[in-house]
Amino acid sequence: AIGMKVVYTNRRGPLEDAKGCVYREMDDLLRQSDFISIHIPFDKKSGPLIAGAEFEKIKQGAFLVNTSRGGVVDERALLDALNTGKISGAALDVYENEPDYNMELASHPKVSCTPHIGAYTWEAQRRVGEEVVLELDKFFNLRR
Repeated sequence: AIGMKVVYTNRRGPLEDAKGCVYREMDDLLRQSDFISIHIPFDKKSGPLIAGAEFEKIKQGAFLVNTSRGGVVDERALLDALNTGKISGAALDVYENEPDYNMELASHPKVSCTPHIGAYTWEAQRRVGEEVVLELDKFFNLRR
């Protein structure tokens, strides 16, 4: 956590095994956090997790990181928050309309974008390879 106090929220409440992390309700997390990193699947029925109302609650000058799913953050509301100075910056690896992306957002001076490659680290790809081998092993052992 690079010396940071880690605060999290969870739709189901506090986790038993969140070692060293502090649970907060979403509104409190938004108001208190300097960096907000989102790790949640997108639910079309619920819509964006972070939209206009949430940006209003976010601590002035916070940074937003989204490597989960594009629809989780309302890109128009994000642009508004960036342009008004509500948030200081954003790092994005996912976009609302992939493979297309919002050019205004991608070229914004306070935004760092990557082309949905968050999982393409050496370590992540090694784990993928290990999982593939395990699944193949299970498959062929069941067929014997």
